[in-house]
Amino acid sequence: MTKIYGVGLGPGDPGLVTLAALEALNRAQLIVAPSSQPQTMGRAERILHELLPEREVIRVPMAMRGGQSGIAQREESTRLAIRELGPRLVETTVAFITLGDPLIYSTFSLFVASLRHEQVPVAVEVIPGIPAFVQMASLTTTNLLDNDERLHLVPATGGLDHVERLLQDRGSALILYKLTSNFAVVRAMIIRACRQEGTMVGMELGTDRVQVVPLCDAPEVVEYFTTVIVPVQRGRA
Repeated sequence: MTKIYGVGLGPGDPGLVTLAALEALNRAQLIVAPSSQPQTMGRAERILHELLPEREVIRVPMAMRGGQSGIAQREESTRLAIRELGPRLVETTVAFITLGDPLIYSTFSLFVASLRHEQVPVAVEVIPGIPAFVQMASLTTTNLLDNDERLHLVPATGGLDHVERLLQDRGSALILYKLTSNFAVVRAMIIRACRQEGTMVGMELGTDRVQVVPLCDAPEVVEYFTTVIVPVQRGRA
């Protein structure tokens, strides 16, 4: 049976990779990374390269397109990659590396499902990683939650009715991921809901170019890995 580790490497800073993750990487005979552009090194692979520069990484092409067509394309490309690897995946130990945590907006579950679809018997173990929003909260010493407060973690993709609705819950913190194309619309929603006070925008988290700025100081255009924290409005819930 093949043992597969889902290894979360955190938001991008090698110093935030856990000892458990390093142990799993050292035990693995194969290391696999998802890649939106197979000719270039992705962010998870860059973290690994800083920690274990001699290790080979197998890139699995996964186009980061939205919608059902994007999901279907990722499924097909992952299954194809597994077929091409063939015997290398049998009776071995594999580490599938991801940014953040393997169970939060990650392609790890897709990889496991694809292995099973291709009838590769697997035993799965997940090594958790630090999500980007947790690092961002630490950088700004933001007390995310207290008492019976709530947290919503949502992508700012597709229709945004769910974001507008969640902004009305002033007793909750709202974490927004995947903001590239919708940032201007989301910013307007936050201001319209009177939730801009204390709202922070984190860019290039986990890198030496990290910036965390108030919503009012954020640029008009942001990159894909930008995170927004809309804090609880304490005393106004």
